[in-house]
Amino acid sequence: MIERAIAQAHDSGVLWVIHGHGTGKLRQGVHAFLQQHPQVDRYQLAEQSDGGAGVTIAYLH
Repeated sequence: MIERAIAQAHDSGVLWVIHGHGTGKLRQGVHAFLQQHPQVDRYQLAEQSDGGAGVTIAYLH
């Protein structure tokens, strides 16, 4: 799903991934995937007002 979302968001240059808080396992998996993806420049957690640790923002090139 993330691969498809990256392809669709490529023109905008940014992808917001809402994974929720939970145990953190899904966030870890998302970050591991984004870290190795060749189209991802960097990623970070959203500001607290935008979801904090429940949302990851990926910046694409």
